Amino acid sequence: MKTLPAILVIILLCLSPSLRAQEKFLEGEVSYQSSQNTYVKFSNTEALSIGDTLYIKKDSDFVPVLLVNNKSSISVIGIAIGSIKLAKGDIIIAFTADEKTPEKDIILTEDSEYNIEVVEKTTPAPRTKQELNREEQIKGKISASSYSNLSSSSGGSNHRMRYSLSMNAKNIDNSKISAETYIRFSHNSGEWDEVKSDIFNALKIYNLAIRYDANESTSIWLGRKINRKVSNIGAVDGVQAEKKFGNFSLGLIAGSRPDYQDYSFNFDLMQFGGYLEHSIKTKVGSMQNTVSFFEQKYKSNTDRRFAYYQHSNSLLKNLFLFASFEVDLYKLEEEVSKNTFDLTSMYLSLRYRVTKQLSLSGSLDRRKNVVYYETFKSLAFQILENETRQGIRFRVNYRPTNRISLGANIGHRSRKSEVEDSKNLYAFVSYRNIPGINSNATLSSSILQTHYLDGQIYKLRLSRDIIPGKLFGGINYSYVNYQYKFNDSELIQHIGEANISWRIDKKLSFSANYEGTFQSSQNYSRLYLNLIKRF
Repeated sequence: MKTLPAILVIILLCLSPSLRAQEKFLEGEVSYQSSQNTYVKFSNTEALSIGDTLYIKKDSDFVPVLLVNNKSSISVIGIAIGSIKLAKGDIIIAFTADEKTPEKDIILTEDSEYNIEVVEKTTPAPRTKQELNREEQIKGKISASSYSNLSSSSGGSNHRMRYSLSMNAKNIDNSKISAETYIRFSHNSGEWDEVKSDIFNALKIYNLAIRYDANESTSIWLGRKINRKVSNIGAVDGVQAEKKFGNFSLGLIAGSRPDYQDYSFNFDLMQFGGYLEHSIKTKVGSMQNTVSFFEQKYKSNTDRRFAYYQHSNSLLKNLFLFASFEVDLYKLEEEVSKNTFDLTSMYLSLRYRVTKQLSLSGSLDRRKNVVYYETFKSLAFQILENETRQGIRFRVNYRPTNRISLGANIGHRSRKSEVEDSKNLYAFVSYRNIPGINSNATLSSSILQTHYLDGQIYKLRLSRDIIPGKLFGGINYSYVNYQYKFNDSELIQHIGEANISWRIDKKLSFSANYEGTFQSSQNYSRLYLNLIKRF
C-alpha cells in the first residue's frame, strides 16, 4: 500500500495540463454599461471569441465577471456572471489560449463551495430548451499534493501526502440524473497503521451525491451534500428535495450529520427540516429571502431545534446587503426540556460602491467559530485569523489610478469571557506592473491587540510572469512580533516564502511553495508541491 502514492503521482505525470491564471492575456477597460450588457474596449479583439470568459483581478486571484456574447475589432459586449459589480474604467483581463475550439463555447465559473473550477460546455447549434437543459456536462479535476514540515528541533519534522478528486457530472448521458463529488485522501508518512485502523482518519468525503430532476421545477438529491440555501446546517447525509413555484422554492431535508471527530458517517446524529425561499430579479439586481426550521437529534433525544433566516439584496444600485440570523427554539435546563427563543448567531454585511475608485463596507459577525478539518496556516497567522473573525468591522478600498490600490480594515470584538476587548487594524497598498521589473507589489501591515497579546505583522509580496503564459512566480517576506501579556514572553519571527506555478500544457499544471520561519530558538521550513489534472 505504501507504493500507492508513488503510483498515483506517476499516473498524473503522464496526463496532460492547464493553468488558467498563467495563460497569455489581453487587458481591456470597461467603457460603458447598460442594464444588461457591459462594453469592454481592447487594443484588438482578434484573439477573442464569442463565449470567452473575461476576468477581473482581486488580490492575487482572477475572478470571472463577464461572458462575451458579441464583439467588434476593438471591443466586446459581455453579460455578467457572478456577483461582482463592475464600473466604467475597471480593468478587465482576457486569457487567450494557443488553440480555439470552434465547435463549443467554454464558460469558466467558480464553485465557491469547494473552490474548484467548473467548465460548462454548450453547443451553439439551435436546440430546444429541454435539450439544452439535459445536455451532458462533465468537469472536474484530480490532484496529488505533498506537504513537508521540517524543524531544527528533534522530532519536529513530518511529511504528508494528499490526493483529491472533485467532479460535477450534469445530465449523465443526457438524462435527468446528475452527480457530484469532492473527496480527499490524506496521510502522514510512517503512520499507515492509523489509516488501516480507521479509513476515515485519512478519507474525507465532503460531497458525494446524486441528483434526479423529475421535471423543470422538482429535483431530488441523495447522498452527502451541502445545500447552499441552508449552508449553516453543514453537510447532510440523506435526502433533499426541492419544488419551485414561480418565485418561491420549497425544500425538505432528512438525514444525518457527519461525525464531529473524523467526518465519517454517524447515524446517531439525525436531522430533518425544511426551508422556504423567495427570490426576485430586476434590471438593477436581485433579492433572496430564505427561512428554514430544523431539528437535530443525538440518538433518540433532541439535541437542537432552531430557525434560520438569510437575506441578500442588490436591488439598489452599487449597494449590496447580506444578513443571516439563527435562533434556538429548544434547550435542556436541569434535565427539563424547554421551548426558548435565543438569538445564537448573527451576521450582517453592507457594501457600498461610492465611485468606481472608492468602496466602503461594514460587517457585524456573531457567528460561531469555524472548525477546520484540515489547515496548514502557520501559528502566527492562525492567531491573527482567530482574533479577527468575529466582531464589528469597517473596510475602505480606494484605487486612485489603474495601477495603484490601497485599503484599510478596522475591527473590534467584545466577549464576556475576555477581560479586555480585541482590536485589530489591517492596511495595504498595491502597485500593479511596476515599470522596469513588470512585477506586482503589495505592502501590508496587521496590528492586533487582545486580552492576552499585542502583535504586529508586516508583509511585502512581489509577483510576476517569468515566462508569459507558462511560468509565474512570487516571493513574500513577513515580520511577526507578538508580545504576550501574562508571562512577558514574545514571539518574533521572520517568514520568507517563494512560490512558482508552471502551466505544463492545457490540462496539467504544477505548483511549488516554500515557506521558511526563522526565530531565535528554532527554525521551521514547509514545502508544498501540487500537481493538478483537469478534465
